[in-house]
Amino acid sequence: MISLIIFISTIYSSPVQSDHINKKNSKETIHWLIEDKIENKDLLAKNSPETSTASYIENLIIQQLAQYDIKIERMTAPRINKVLNKKGNACTANRADTPERRKHSLFSDPQSSYLTHRLYRYNPPSALPNQLFNAEGEIKDLSNVFKTLPTQVLGIAQDISFGGFLDNQIRQINPANIYYRGGNKRVVALASMLFKSRVDYVLALPVDITPNEAQKKLIEQYTIAGAPPYLIAHFNCSNSQLGQRIINDINIILAKAYQTKDYYQAHKKWFSDKQLTDLQAFLAESFPTKRYISPIK
Repeated sequence: MISLIIFISTIYSSPVQSDHINKKNSKETIHWLIEDKIENKDLLAKNSPETSTASYIENLIIQQLAQYDIKIERMTAPRINKVLNKKGNACTANRADTPERRKHSLFSDPQSSYLTHRLYRYNPPSALPNQLFNAEGEIKDLSNVFKTLPTQVLGIAQDISFGGFLDNQIRQINPANIYYRGGNKRVVALASMLFKSRVDYVLALPVDITPNEAQKKLIEQYTIAGAPPYLIAHFNCSNSQLGQRIINDINIILAKAYQTKDYYQAHKKWFSDKQLTDLQAFLAESFPTKRYISPIK
């Protein structure tokens, strides 16, 4: 009788033990959100620092998060914001760290860095009024450009952050003066619209505006007074216990990457020697406890 009870007990307890083992050995899922735009095409093939700084580093991180089951999902920028809010196991890359986003998500240490956004004009019929500039030749206030020139139009990418400072200035511009461009070709489309004079200005990262030799002679670019000189991009995950664990794991990988030749080269391609030196100083001031983009002898 005792033997029979032990036998029955073993039969019913085995599946429970098996489930526990499977759960212990199974990988937790990350919904890795990639904005569906042409610049992200073949992201996982961009494993060289000579391609794109952000894409190379994003690929590097994805490949080293082997402890997770990573599901790549392509979607629009607005959809990414909603999924990060809704799911507890979602991450994305190349994001500006803003107070608004911190309300519902977590950010890693710096992923990559860019020269900050510039205001671009192409083949303008006349010079901008002097009162728009400070003594250093910077635009004093972005919104004031369109108060002074109320019929002109600014083209900007839809549903992205330009960093807290510029986001606030854009909010001060009359919506009638802004053309928002979305879609999976929005970056190249905005540049094309500028060169075809379909908008009067474009606010964009210098890395995204690539005029040909003829166009270089006709394009103007201006910095905005008070804007941080560099835009720092981060990995961004859901505000959850799992999200925090993923961010911690990403930061461990980044800490090692910062000291490598490839990470240095990924930035060196896009910055002059002086710009890179200034960037290192900016990062040291903004993030004093760590060292980034260390030159490799």
